[in-house]
Amino acid sequence: RPGDPRDGLPQVPRSPGDVGSQARAAHRLQTITRSNYSRTSWRTAILSEQEDSTNAEHISLQAQPTVQDSAGKSFAKEGGSGGAAQTDEVEVADNGTLTGAELRVKLALAASSGRLDLTDCRLEKLPTEVLQLTELEELQLSGNCLTDLPDEISRLTALRRLGLAGNLLTTLPPGIGALKGLEGLWLHGNLIASLPQQLSNLGALRALSLAGNCLEGVPSGSLAGLTSLTDLTLAGNRLEALPPGELAPLSRLRKLALNGNRLMSRSPGELGLGSNMTGLTELMMQGNRLECADPAIFECPALQELSLADNQLTGLPSSLAAATALSRLHLFGNCITSLTAAQLAGLPSLSSCWLEGNALRGEAVAALIAVAGSGAMPHLKALGLDQSQVEAAAAAATGQPGDGGAAIQLPSNVRVGCVLGSGPGYFKLQYGPQCPAGSSGSDRPGARRAGWSAERGGTGVGCGHDLLVVAFGSAPGTPNWGGLLSKVYTTAGESRYFDVLYVADPSRDWYGGGDDSVYAYYRDRLSAYTCNYARVLMLGDSMGATAALMFSDLATGALAFCPQVDLTAASIRPGRPGPWLSRLRQRLVAAVTASKGHLNVLVGTWQHDLGQANLLLARSASEPQTRRDSAGNGRNVEETIVNKNGPGARQGVSRGWREAGVATMNEGGVRVRMVGSDSGGAAPQRKPWAWERTVESTGMSIGVDAAGCGTCVQDGDLRSERHGSASYGDSGCGGVNIKVFSVDSHRLAAALDARGQLVPLVQDAVLHQLGLPLRNVRVSNLL
Repeated sequence: RPGDPRDGLPQVPRSPGDVGSQARAAHRLQTITRSNYSRTSWRTAILSEQEDSTNAEHISLQAQPTVQDSAGKSFAKEGGSGGAAQTDEVEVADNGTLTGAELRVKLALAASSGRLDLTDCRLEKLPTEVLQLTELEELQLSGNCLTDLPDEISRLTALRRLGLAGNLLTTLPPGIGALKGLEGLWLHGNLIASLPQQLSNLGALRALSLAGNCLEGVPSGSLAGLTSLTDLTLAGNRLEALPPGELAPLSRLRKLALNGNRLMSRSPGELGLGSNMTGLTELMMQGNRLECADPAIFECPALQELSLADNQLTGLPSSLAAATALSRLHLFGNCITSLTAAQLAGLPSLSSCWLEGNALRGEAVAALIAVAGSGAMPHLKALGLDQSQVEAAAAAATGQPGDGGAAIQLPSNVRVGCVLGSGPGYFKLQYGPQCPAGSSGSDRPGARRAGWSAERGGTGVGCGHDLLVVAFGSAPGTPNWGGLLSKVYTTAGESRYFDVLYVADPSRDWYGGGDDSVYAYYRDRLSAYTCNYARVLMLGDSMGATAALMFSDLATGALAFCPQVDLTAASIRPGRPGPWLSRLRQRLVAAVTASKGHLNVLVGTWQHDLGQANLLLARSASEPQTRRDSAGNGRNVEETIVNKNGPGARQGVSRGWREAGVATMNEGGVRVRMVGSDSGGAAPQRKPWAWERTVESTGMSIGVDAAGCGTCVQDGDLRSERHGSASYGDSGCGGVNIKVFSVDSHRLAAALDARGQLVPLVQDAVLHQLGLPLRNVRVSNLL
C-alpha cells in the first residue's frame, strides 16, 4: 500500500482463489439467511463451504490475525442465488483474512438481520456491495485499513450505529451528514485532521467518539447541531481551542472528555459550559495547558466528577462553591499554591479530592487537614496529599521554616504518599498497612502511623515493605485500581503488606512508548521508585496493561489485562504515525523478552485481544521451580506440555491451575497437554480455535469438534483457550503466561470484578510475589 501513513510495506500481489461450486454455495446461503445473526452461524457455513475447496488452508477463517499471517487472497467474481450478492474483488491488507466466501455469508446475514460486522478484516476499501444494503441499521468497520470512506455512505439512511474505529481515515466525507438517523458514531483511533461541516446534520446522534485522532481545530458549528448528544469524546487530539460557544447547544451532554489536548485558557465561558448543562455529570480536562479554570464549568448543576489535573492552574475561582453535586475532584500536578479550607468545605457532596504535586503553602495544607478531620465534610473519604505538603504543614505548625520533623496528626481520610520528581503524569507512592511487629498505627492504606514525621522525606523512598505494586492507569488518564487494592488490603492476611505506586498518563499517549524522550522520562521516574524494592508487581488494564509490559524489565512480575501490543491493529490507540506505533511495540517486546519476572497476560475470548496476546513470546518453562503448595511445603513444579509440532519437543504447563490458567486440581489432579508450534507465539491454525487437549488421570478428553471449535475445561468462567505453544511455567526465562477467560469483551477486568473474581486474581499475584502459599482450591469450585 504505497503512501500508507502507518505501514510502508509494499503491496503483495495476490492470485484469485477457488471457493467451490456456485450451486453448492447458493444452496447453503439460502439456509443461512434464515438463521439468526451470530458468529457461530456464519463460521459454520464458511467451514462447510470450504470442505471441497482446493485452497482450504489459505481461505480458512482464522481466529486471530497476526502480523505473521499470510496475505489474504482476493477472489474472482462469482454469481449466486439465494440472497448472495455478486462480489467484486475485495482489497485486503497484507495480513487480512476476509475471503469471498466469508463476505457473501456476511452480506446474506446482514440483508435479513440489519447488522453487518466487518471488524478486523483488514479491508483497504469498503466493498461496494455494502452500500447496496440500504436497510442496514448497524455497520461495524473497526480494525481495518480504510484510508477513506466513500461519499456514497449517504445511501445507508437507515443506519443507527456506525463503527469506524482503528482505521487510517484522515477525513470524513460530506455524505456522512445524510445519516440523520445515526445514534452512535465511533471514530477513535484514526488520523482524522478535520471534520466536515455536514456533521452538524446528525441531530439524532447520542454518542460521538473522536479520541486518538489528529484534530487541531473544530469548524465552527460542526458540533453545535448535535443537540441529542449525551457522550462526546475528543480526548487525545491536538486541540488548542474550540470555537466560542460551540458546546452551548449540547444541553443533553452527560459525559465530556477533552483530556490529552493542548487547550489553553481563554475568555470565561468560551467553551459554552454552564448552568445550561443540566445533565453533565463527568468532565475530563486533564493533561492540557490551562492556566486558569473556566468559572462557568462549576455552575453545571449535575456535575459529579471533574478532572483538571496535570495543567498549569495556580488557583480555583470563587464559583467552586456552586458545584454542590461535585463528588470527585482531581487537581494533582498543577501549580496551585492556595486552596482554602472554606472552599473545600463548601462542597457538600465531595467524597475525594487529589492535590498531590501542587506547591501548596503549609498553612493551607494544615487548614485542609483540619477541616478533613473535623466532621464538617461527612462525605469526604479521601484527601490526597504528598509528603512535601504534609511536611510544609508540620513546619507551619511549629513556626520554624524548613523544620518538617514535628509530627502532625492525620485523620483517617487523609491519604499521604511519596512523590519523587516533577513533570507530567501522576506518580504517587502510597505506603501499605504496617506489619504487626512495627510501630502501632492504622492498617488503612497509605497511613503508616497516627502521626507523620519527616523520616520518609528527602530525596529517596523509605520502603514500607519488600513488595511494590505499580498500578498503571488506563486511557481515561486518571489513577485507578485504588478501590480494588483497598479490598485486597482488607481481605488478605499476610499478603496485605505491600506498598502501591499509582501511575497515570493524563495525556492518553500510552506513556510515550513511541517517543524516545517521553519514554525515557516515564522510565526514569519509575526506576526512582522500583529500585528501592526487592519485588515489584506491575498491574494494568488496556493502555495500563501495555505500560505494565513495556516496563516489565523493571519488575519481578506483571498482571496485564487485555494489553495492546501492536497498536496498528488496535482500535483504541493514540493518533500517532506508523513509526511511532512500531517503536512502542519494539520496546514492549524487548522488555518482555528481557524480563526474568513472572508475567501474566489475561484476556477474554474477543478475537482481537487473543490476537494481540499471541504476538507475545510465550514463556519457556524448561526449568523446574521450587514453590510452596497450599500447605506451605516446598516442592518442585515440573512443567510438561507435549508439543506435537516438534519431534520430542517438551514445554510446560504448571500443575497448579491458578498459575496455568487452566482447570486443574492440586497435587496430581488434572494436567493438560496442548498442541502448538515450535515458535514462541501462536502459529496460524488450519481452522479457527483448532487446538487439542488431553486430560490425564481422569479419562477426560478435550479436543476439536466437528466445526473446528475446541471445547474447554472451565473453572467457573475460566477458560483455557490458548493458541499455539503456550507455556505457563515460572521459569523466569522471558515471555508471558496467558490466561483466557470466557468474557467476550475488552473490559475483562470490569467483568471479572463484577463476578467477584478480580480481587482473588490480584491477591494470588501478590502471594506469588511474596513467596506465600496460594489460596486453597476446593473441588466444588472446579465443577
